[in-house]
Amino acid sequence: MTCNIAINGFFGRMGQSIHAESMTHDSANITLGCDIEEKIQNHQNIDGVILTSDITSSDKSFDVVIDFSLPKPSINTINACVTIKKPMTIGTTGFDDKQLSVIKEASKTIPILLAPNMSQGVNVSLKSLESMSKVLKGYDVLIKEVHHVNKIDSPSGTAIKMAQVICKGLGIELGDVHSEECPVKFESLRENTEIGTHEVIFTSDSDSIHVKHLAKNRSIFAKGAIETSIWVSNQKPGLYSYLDYMDDAS
Repeated sequence: MTCNIAINGFFGRMGQSIHAESMTHDSANITLGCDIEEKIQNHQNIDGVILTSDITSSDKSFDVVIDFSLPKPSINTINACVTIKKPMTIGTTGFDDKQLSVIKEASKTIPILLAPNMSQGVNVSLKSLESMSKVLKGYDVLIKEVHHVNKIDSPSGTAIKMAQVICKGLGIELGDVHSEECPVKFESLRENTEIGTHEVIFTSDSDSIHVKHLAKNRSIFAKGAIETSIWVSNQKPGLYSYLDYMDDAS
């Protein structure tokens, strides 16, 4: 059965990657692209895709929404999806605590999968990092991340998620990632052509252990977004992670 998908942030890098990736999936069909009016007016019609700035205007045309935008428009879309009772996969990062509370509240009404990274490789690494940190309790931890120049949040959502699972393994709180008191240190770089690199370095006086993920193109994230959106469209209301999808699919 084909799952009809709407993309919020359709003309962004990830929106376009997801649309392109969907061409290789028999079970996924992009039927609606939502973005700001200015971007819609600057593009010609796309066969089979309804273009709109109001995701509620054609709610019968899709089963689930994939959101790759910015925190504020993402929250607006979440509220709209609650109204029209549509599930969501959210890859947007940079939410503050208040916005995360809105997402948690919305998940009581609709199923929401929230993942800062849609790559299977990164999410497998997250499992490994939690296990490693339980053993490497005396090690200093540094997370280096590199992204494209237009990425606003720093550290990246993936880097923060990595730090959270490490702290979970250590049995401590992450706290403020921008504070000098943070138990995990971060280095963030923004470069012209970088898609995404994350490296976690555990260091002691005697050795260092490196866990590195290098994204070669955005198709890995697009593939993950499509597969998780199909999965979450069949779930009950609740807040899910990529690991929930992985555990259920294994």
